[in-house]
Amino acid sequence: MSPERSLPAASQRALSVVLAALSWTAASLRTALKLCLSIVRLAWILSRSVLARVTEWLSALLSGPVKRALAGPVRNGLFGRRLEVSLLAGLLSVPLALLTTWWVRSTMGYATLEAWVRGTWYGTDPALTVFLGVAALLVLATASAAVNSGLLPTTLLVAGPVFGVGVARYGTTLTYEYGASVVSLPDAVGIAALFAIAFGVPIAVCGFVLGSALRRVTAVLVDGAGPFSRLADI
Repeated sequence: MSPERSLPAASQRALSVVLAALSWTAASLRTALKLCLSIVRLAWILSRSVLARVTEWLSALLSGPVKRALAGPVRNGLFGRRLEVSLLAGLLSVPLALLTTWWVRSTMGYATLEAWVRGTWYGTDPALTVFLGVAALLVLATASAAVNSGLLPTTLLVAGPVFGVGVARYGTTLTYEYGASVVSLPDAVGIAALFAIAFGVPIAVCGFVLGSALRRVTAVLVDGAGPFSRLADI
């Protein structure tokens, strides 16, 4: 065979091989694409089925005991039984904080109050004023919890005066080993927030427990079989 005839034959065979390879590649891609689409379709069907079952289960759960719990004792215990009373308690914390700041700065001063608190805390020089202040906050928390329940509004109501005591540090001069320093507003607000958390929250929790117990006892005595219910029937 002459070279002139062998060259077209080789080109034709090469073209046939290339076309066969392209055809096989296209067929493989179509098969892989169909397989991927089948997997995606199956995954979509399974996910829809699982999602529907999970949604149905969550709906049944949330419409059952969880919903009753969130709509009942849990909600009342956290936010209070009456929204307007809870909002009023939260709003009252602001004027109580301002009033406490004014009272501390205009009467004994923050330095004197700090000395009283230190002496009472360590037992070296207990001050009656500190005990009366804590008792007043405890009574306030107990009354709030007894009337409306709600741990959050009770905490805000009690933390307001404690925050006001911390803000009373603003502008005072503190003496350290390295010298004197005037308390800035950010420092006073930060320490006041720390005071509100460290002292206001425990007092509020104690008052909330006492108020809740008082409300339950009162409900039993008045609405149950206690002596007050017998007096109401006379």
